[in-house]
Formats: sequence, C-alpha cells, structure tokens
Amino acid sequence: MEDELMAYTNRFRTTFETAHRKISNIVLAELKSELTGPQIFMLFMIAKIGTPKQTVLAEKMGVKPSAITVMIDRLVQSGHVIRKHHETDRRIVLVENTERGNAVLSKAESVQKEVMARGLSKLPPDELDVLVNAFEKLTTYY
Repeated sequence: MEDELMAYTNRFRTTFETAHRKISNIVLAELKSELTGPQIFMLFMIAKIGTPKQTVLAEKMGVKPSAITVMIDRLVQSGHVIRKHHETDRRIVLVENTERGNAVLSKAESVQKEVMARGLSKLPPDELDVLVNAFEKLTTYY
C-alpha cells in the first residue's frame, strides 16, 4: 500500500508541476508584458499582503531581503511599484503596487483564468467535477 501511495504521490507531483509550468508559460506568452513570472508573482504578493515591508515580502516568498530589494528596484523603475515611508516610523519602507502594477496583475489574472478554462473545457463534465472536487477536498488537508 505504501509503495502504491508513493507512486501516486510521484505521479501527482510531476503532473501538477508540469501543468503549472505549462499554464504559467502560456499565460506569460499571452500576457505580452515586459514583466517576468517572478515579477508578476511579486505584484500578486504585494496586493495580497497589502502595502508590506520588504522584509515581510522576503519572508513570504522564501528569499533573502537583498533579492527582494533587487526585484523591487526593477518594479519601481518600470513604474509598477512605489516605495513609501510608514506614516509614524519613517525608517520603515513599505511597497505598494501602482495603478500600472494593478492593471498588469488584473490582466494576468484574467488571462490565467482564460487559459485554465480552455484546458478544463477539454474534460467531459463528469471528469471536470471529479477533478475540482478532489482538489477542493485535498486543500482541506493542508
């Protein structure tokens, strides 16, 4: 039983990672943005957290603060993100998406939904239902 579970685990991991990579590549190609995948993910994290400190972003993304600084510098230069000082403690620097950054993020999310819908539409309704229900159930375990 343990060997069978590991075989399913390996198949699932490989398939999940491959699907994620393929979807991401198609989304980036259709988005036609000058931003990279990690930069778009950074915009997503900033929006999700809501005007975070760079150190918080580094923690959430599992990278060193110096790596975040370089990424934020590029996003500031391209006009997608701004840095601003905390209202009460000017030593704290926060980051925030600009309108341009939010527009790219919104378009990326829209393109991602379209790309995923195209793939999911290839499944018969009963398989689509099983797939989505299984994923929803799986997420409750984590």
